[in-house]
Amino acid sequence: MSEYRKTDDALISVIVPVYKVEQYLEKCVNSISVQTYSNLEIILVDDGSPDKCGDICDSLAKKDKRIKVIHKPNGGLSSARNAGIDIASGQYIGFVDSDDSIEPYMYEKLLGLIKHDGTKLAVCAVNYIYEDGKKANKEALGKNCTFDFYHAIVEMNTHRFFDMGAWSKLYHKSLFDDLRFPVGKLSEDYYIMFKIFDRAQAISYLDTPCYNYLQRNNSITRSTKINHDHEYAAREQMIYLDKKYPELKIVSHTSYASATLTVYDFYIKNQVICPKEQLQHFRNVVKQNEGYIKQADYLSKSKKIQFSLFMISPCLYRIVFKTYRKIKRI
Repeated sequence: MSEYRKTDDALISVIVPVYKVEQYLEKCVNSISVQTYSNLEIILVDDGSPDKCGDICDSLAKKDKRIKVIHKPNGGLSSARNAGIDIASGQYIGFVDSDDSIEPYMYEKLLGLIKHDGTKLAVCAVNYIYEDGKKANKEALGKNCTFDFYHAIVEMNTHRFFDMGAWSKLYHKSLFDDLRFPVGKLSEDYYIMFKIFDRAQAISYLDTPCYNYLQRNNSITRSTKINHDHEYAAREQMIYLDKKYPELKIVSHTSYASATLTVYDFYIKNQVICPKEQLQHFRNVVKQNEGYIKQADYLSKSKKIQFSLFMISPCLYRIVFKTYRKIKRI
């Protein structure tokens, strides 16, 4: 891949949405600037940040001519990413969240893998960095490989080696033709990623962890407001796949049922009482899709136990879930 770096001239546009991340921003941008693959366009999108982020962006742009800065009214993560896509001039696009960082060889390796495999999309393994300094990784596959559409959808929904996060991936720009992130939604990546995977059809996987994902205690994903967009995105995926790929119903319906459990887990994590009618809805979804869940041979034993426990007793499920989380923190 080192020879590839020297000879290829494909421009990569790296889009960084910026909002209230003063203490992380310079580290993030510096990790992009020092990439071993240097033919980059770095787009910093100041999404109306009320702090000094806008000034920091402008200062960084003066130090590196590859950096472009967009200042726009606050519109949320999807709006910021879309603004970056709209002006991106690269043949390839990558996303980095402004509180995260990347290893110096990430884009060289991802682009090299795309060229080697003849794909339009590559994803790398991820380091999960906690604020206390601890680091964790997903299960290692042990080798680089190419996932076809079916297996990529399974992986995306089971989160074993990678998930639907827009970061940690490199995309051919054509994958975003007439396709943008949904503005005003959480789980925005889920709403769009199954469509991108469909367009790509094959996904190159890099087993080397290259993306450093910071687990912030006050991040969007840890809000005390219970949002159901994760479930709604899974339902959209189910409808899309059922219509276009009816042979994938086991995956699409199991993923929808799993998403309802994820939202129920949000209630438990944030110590919010789940309304009875909402809990009944979750149970109905799992019940209606039990046949698909039983046929999903790719599901782990623990995940199937989770479904069974939830249907036997949501109260017992809640107790086990809380106990498991306490053990994980020890």
